[in-house]
Amino acid sequence: MSEARLTVTSAATQPFNCVIALKAGSTFLRNLVWVLDHGQPFSADNRSFPAQLPSRELTREELAAEVSFFVLRDPVERFFSLYFDKAIGDETTRFGWIAETLKANRTFHDGPDLTLDQHRENCHALTLYIKARLRGHADGPINPHWSRQITRMQGALRFGLQPLLLERLEPQLLQIAGGRIPALEAALDMVKSRNRTPRAVSAGDILTPALYADIVALYPEDIELYDLVKTGWEMLGHPPEIKL
Repeated sequence: MSEARLTVTSAATQPFNCVIALKAGSTFLRNLVWVLDHGQPFSADNRSFPAQLPSRELTREELAAEVSFFVLRDPVERFFSLYFDKAIGDETTRFGWIAETLKANRTFHDGPDLTLDQHRENCHALTLYIKARLRGHADGPINPHWSRQITRMQGALRFGLQPLLLERLEPQLLQIAGGRIPALEAALDMVKSRNRTPRAVSAGDILTPALYADIVALYPEDIELYDLVKTGWEMLGHPPEIKL
């Protein structure tokens, strides 16, 4: 029987492997892989990224011998990134059908000058829509922009990839690399900015206890995994070992 393998996004010229989830630093990671292989940025536009990157199928032992990791994002912050980017973002980023679907079935406000209460009503409507999608109450595949991170990361956990936090990605990545990729620090400097959607108001201003509970109910496993990884890094100073 052949040994189990995991498909990872890899740099062609460096011992660098990662599992990428959307809305969890995916644009940044794709551009970082490009810079590691090409020595220059893919584009001056921080929203652009290479669509095709090298991938490999590696064993657990092969992954452990290289810099192999996955990135987790705070599930609450990830939800708000989805909301600002794909639900009410500008025409270049938004999924227009989200607003149209929500307007047809629930209360949803559109426009540049929404009040906090209107944002909260929008977010509540979005949580109900995602809840229905995650529970299979609508046809079609689940969009990876709002799928659970744990769904994408289960393979990474089984194969022992090291968990990093998006908000601490650069220093944690440099730490686990341990000098094995000499060009890594320079590459991180070249990928200067992340794909961040401008926000007229902060997530903290919109968030209420009720909305927080709605988001937690969507992503309970993600919340648990994120808290385990965050606490592990804070207490141990290195990636915690997570077992499913």
